[in-house]
Amino acid sequence: MPTLMPNQSNYQPDTQTEAISLRQQGSPAQAGEDQPTLYSLGGRSGIRPQIRPYDFKRPERISQDQLRSLKSLHESFARNYGGQLTGMSRMIVDIEIEAAEQISYAEYIGGLGNPTCFATVLAPELGGRLVLEMSREVYYPLIERLLGGDVHGSIVPERALTSIETRLARSVLHRAMQPLHEAWSGLRSVKFALESVESNPQIAQIVSPNEVVLALTFRVGLAGGGGRLSLCLPYALVETLVEDLGSRSWSASGVGHSHTALPAVRDRLTQAAVQVSAVLADTTITLSELRSMQAGDVVLTGVPTSAPATVCVEGRPKFTAQQGQHGGHRAVQIINPHSASS
Repeated sequence: MPTLMPNQSNYQPDTQTEAISLRQQGSPAQAGEDQPTLYSLGGRSGIRPQIRPYDFKRPERISQDQLRSLKSLHESFARNYGGQLTGMSRMIVDIEIEAAEQISYAEYIGGLGNPTCFATVLAPELGGRLVLEMSREVYYPLIERLLGGDVHGSIVPERALTSIETRLARSVLHRAMQPLHEAWSGLRSVKFALESVESNPQIAQIVSPNEVVLALTFRVGLAGGGGRLSLCLPYALVETLVEDLGSRSWSASGVGHSHTALPAVRDRLTQAAVQVSAVLADTTITLSELRSMQAGDVVLTGVPTSAPATVCVEGRPKFTAQQGQHGGHRAVQIINPHSASS
C-alpha cells in the first residue's frame, strides 16, 4: 500500500532535526510563489556576514563621535604648544594631532619607548592625574637647541636623561600646561600642574594596567627630523565630561561653541595690555617748517593751557581729561567719554 505524504503546502517538520536539515539544504520550504521562502545563510552564494570582533575585557566606553570631539578639542592645544616651543627654542616646531583612541593603560605603556620623557600631570579639578609623554627624537633636539647647539645632524642618544637634562626637559614640558588649560577652558576650567618627569614609563602607574584610557597621539615636526608626543587621559578622569564631548561642537569654524567659552574669552581679554596716550594739543605746520625745525624751537598750537586733553586707547580717542599732577608725576583726570569715540 503506497505511503501517503502530507501536502507540501501545509508541511511542517515534525522534529527539530528535520527543520535543521531543511535549512542546511538551502532549498525553499515550499514551492508556492505566494508563500515566503526560507533559505539558509550558507545557501546564499557570494554573501558573507560582516563580523566585528568585540573585546569584553576592553569595552568601548566612548563613542566615535565623542572621540572625534576630543580630537578636535586638542587641535588648539597642539597649535599653541607648537608656538610655545617655537619661541622657546627659536626654531620652527610644528605639532599636529594624529589619532585619538581608547585602549588599556598597559597597552599605552607598552607602546612607548624606553627610555623616554614621561611626565605625570596633576588635574585637581578632575580629581586625578594624566600623562604627557615626549619621544627622544623630540626632547633631545630641543635640549640641544636650548644649550646653544645645532640640531642638524645631531645624534639622539639611547639613554636616560641626566639630572641637568631632566631639568631642561621639565621646562619644555611645563610650557604645555597653559595651552592645555586653554584647550580645556571651553569645557571646564582646569589648572594643570606638572608633577614629575621620568625616563622609564614603567615607574609611574597612574591607574591600574587594565584601566581604559584615552590616548591622544601627536606628530611633532622640527628642523632635521621630528618625533611623537602623546597624552594619556584615564577614562575615570573624564567620565563626567563624556556627555559634553558629544553634545558640543569644537570645530575651528566656531559653530556651536559652549556658553562657557564666552566667560573664558572675556577673562582673557580683560588681561590684555593696551596702549593709552594723552594728546595735550595738536597743530599743523608746513613741510619746510618741519625740515628747518631744531632743538629749542617753540611750536605754537593755539590751544589754551586750560583746555582738556584727549585720552587715546590704541590711537583712538576715547575720553577727554584734565591735565594735572599726582604723586609728583604728570597725570590726567578723566572727565567724560570722547564725543566721537565708538
